[in-house]
Amino acid sequence: MPEIDLNDLLNKYNKGVCSPEELALLETWYAQTQPDGADVDHQGTLRAKNEVWSALSPILSPVKYPFKWASVAAAAVVLMALSAGLFFYFNQKEGISDLSPKALAKVDVGPGGNKAYLTLANGKRIMLTGAENGQLAKEAGVRISKSADGQLVYSVEDAGAQHAGALNTIETPKGGQYEIRLPDGTVVWLNAGSKLIYPVSFAALKSRQVELTGEAYFEVARDIKRSFKVKSSGQEVEVLGTHFNINAYKNEPAVKTTLLEGAVQVARINEKDQQLAEKTLLKTGEQATFTSTGIKVRAADVEEVMAWKNGNFIFNDEDLPSILRKVERWYDMEVIYEDRPGQVSYIGKVSRSKNVSSVLRALEQAGDVHFKIEGRRITVMK
Repeated sequence: MPEIDLNDLLNKYNKGVCSPEELALLETWYAQTQPDGADVDHQGTLRAKNEVWSALSPILSPVKYPFKWASVAAAAVVLMALSAGLFFYFNQKEGISDLSPKALAKVDVGPGGNKAYLTLANGKRIMLTGAENGQLAKEAGVRISKSADGQLVYSVEDAGAQHAGALNTIETPKGGQYEIRLPDGTVVWLNAGSKLIYPVSFAALKSRQVELTGEAYFEVARDIKRSFKVKSSGQEVEVLGTHFNINAYKNEPAVKTTLLEGAVQVARINEKDQQLAEKTLLKTGEQATFTSTGIKVRAADVEEVMAWKNGNFIFNDEDLPSILRKVERWYDMEVIYEDRPGQVSYIGKVSRSKNVSSVLRALEQAGDVHFKIEGRRITVMK
């Protein structure tokens, strides 16, 4: 496998012409490497690594790259795979990701797309994927339509107090995503395998409250009189008007709320009395991680968090099971493990518009793992 010439990257850095992606790779190399923490055989690679230490010391940010490893052995494994990881990143950026084995192309699976189902308050279920543009339904004084760009739009015409309890549900299947504009003007982007329950109209309600399962990005319409609340997996997020992302999949170890603009309050919901506890105020660029042990706040990697909405997978010190859970959801596939992966973390970027084989091939190039595709099943092997 060809190696990336780190000297070229260093020269670009010294001239001040590194792209943000190249600078991030150099910083990552430095942050993940210790002078005496790994066994490196290739003298040229070791020399380049030492040059990176010297060149990048003044600009490293421990907040942006808070890498921590469980053991020196794990660090050594990642170091040995790092040049492959750099190769994977640049190959994907340049588009060199065509399948080499012709047999693999026959079983390949394409990426997800705009797919969703809308369930009205009366129980009627509408498949939005094949629905024609224009009005889909009218209920509770609200007109529901599909715009030319595929967005689901609610337009309030005559919503009174008698319709306050009417709820709609929009669900994206695995391999689906969708954008919706709620009756108050709030725009929500749903990732694959997600569900949002919301009132048909907020007009007669004291607060705007929705319920999320899965992942969604919210751009909340500002209303100083009525806050906007999102309930998800034992937590509640409350805002007046701002932009934030919530990842609340049931098969993830934590619920993560990331604030892109403004301020939000994140609180734990007590199971017994449904009252709020452990309230935390997030600032722009922060992420709250909610688990059974409580809420922890740290600086967020916003680019990584928003990668799904921007059409990419971004792996930043991410283990293989976590990556493959994303692959399962976006490609509507099942992952089974014939062999358990080693303690290796991955760094890289792949477009979500590529077939699943391109993502798997990149992972194979970057680590000691192999995959087999059979129908909609991915088998993980060593």
